Amino acid sequence: MPSLPARLHQHDIPSRGINKPGSTMSLLPALLLLVPVPSFSLILPPSQKIKMGMGEQLKDECEDLSYDYDLPFFYGEGISEGHEVGKHLFESLTECAPEGGGLVFYPEYENYAGALEKVSATLEQCKDLTGMSCTLTHWPDTPATCLRFEAMPDVPLYDKEGDDDIESQIEDTKQYVDNTLSGLGLCPFTKSMKLSALGLESSGVQSGPVQVRHASKALSSPTSKAAAMARMYWEGVNDILALPETEVATFLLVCPSLNFKDYFTICDRLIEPCNCLAPGAVGRVWFHPEYKLSEVGYQSGGHAPPLSELKGLMTSYTEKHPVGTPPDSDMERAHDLVRWTPHPTINLLRPKQLEVAREQDTKGLRGEVYPRNVVRILKAEKEGETFGLPKRE
Repeated sequence: MPSLPARLHQHDIPSRGINKPGSTMSLLPALLLLVPVPSFSLILPPSQKIKMGMGEQLKDECEDLSYDYDLPFFYGEGISEGHEVGKHLFESLTECAPEGGGLVFYPEYENYAGALEKVSATLEQCKDLTGMSCTLTHWPDTPATCLRFEAMPDVPLYDKEGDDDIESQIEDTKQYVDNTLSGLGLCPFTKSMKLSALGLESSGVQSGPVQVRHASKALSSPTSKAAAMARMYWEGVNDILALPETEVATFLLVCPSLNFKDYFTICDRLIEPCNCLAPGAVGRVWFHPEYKLSEVGYQSGGHAPPLSELKGLMTSYTEKHPVGTPPDSDMERAHDLVRWTPHPTINLLRPKQLEVAREQDTKGLRGEVYPRNVVRILKAEKEGETFGLPKRE
C-alpha cells in the first residue's frame, strides 16, 4: 500500500490559547508541520474517539481516505465480534469486484489473538481464488483498522446460475436429505428435512428443520466463486448463532458448480483458516458429488476421517456384528459416498451439537457410525437400491 497521506484536522488540535499573544502554544501548529509523524498519529485511537462521542468524525476520516484512493468505502460500525467481522468482510469483498477494490474499516473490533492478521494473510495467499489482493493496516497508519482490497487480473467471475437452476439445485438437495441421507440412515440425528438434531434433547439440544441455501441467492454484484462461497458461509455462521434451534437445526449451503479439487481448495485454503475469527462457533463438513478423500492428500477440519482410521474402526465393528470385512477398495469407495451430495455443499452444525457429538464419541458412537455407514451403502448396492447415490460402475 502506498504511504497514506498525513493530515491534521483543526478540530483535533487544542485551540485554547494558541493564538493568544505571548503564548508558547502559538508556535505549536507551525512546529507540528515541521515534524514528520506517522499518518493519524496525532489523532486519538479509534476506541478512544468512539468513547468520547467522536464516532462520526472517525467515520468521516475513514471515508475521506476512501475518496483519496477512489475506492468504495465499507464501514463496520458496531461490529465487535469475530463472526460479525467474517460476515461483513466477505459481504464487502463480493461488492468490491465491479469497482476494482475497496477499503473496509473496523473501528471497534479488538482483533483477538491477531485474528485479522491471519485472515489478511489468508486472503492475500488466496487472491488467485477471490480475485482480490489484501493489505491490512492499523491506527495510526489509518484512522481505524483497515483492509484494502485491490482487484487481480485474470480471475474469472462467477457466472451465476439462473433462477430455475438455483431452485432445481435446492430441490435436489432437499430430496437428498429426505431420500438418501434418511433412507440409508447415514446420519443418526436426521430423519427428514423437517426433523434434524433428533435424540439430543437430554443433552439440551432441541430438534429442528434443515435449511438449504444457495450461493447465488444473496449476490447482487459480480464476484468470484470463492468469494461467493465465503460470503454464504459467514452469513450462515451468523444466522445459525442467532436463530433458535427450532427454526434451523443445521444448514446445507449449496455452492457454485466446481470440480472436486477446486471445491476443496476453496474450502481448505480460504474458508477453514478464516474460522480463526470465531473458533469453535460452528462445525463444518464438506460434501461433493465427486468426493474422493484420496485426492485430498491431507487431513483438514471439514473432511472425512482418514481411511486408516476407518479400517481400525471396521475391525472393531465386525467383531461385534455379524458382517464380513469388505475389501479395501469397496470400503474406500463407500466411505467417499458417505460424503456424496448432488451438488457441492457445506454443512454447518451448531456448537452445542458438536459438544454432544464429542461426548457421544467417548461412548463409542464414532466407532459405530462410520463403519456402519460403509456396510449399509455396500448392502444397498448389492440389493440394487442406492437411495439416489450414484450406481457402482
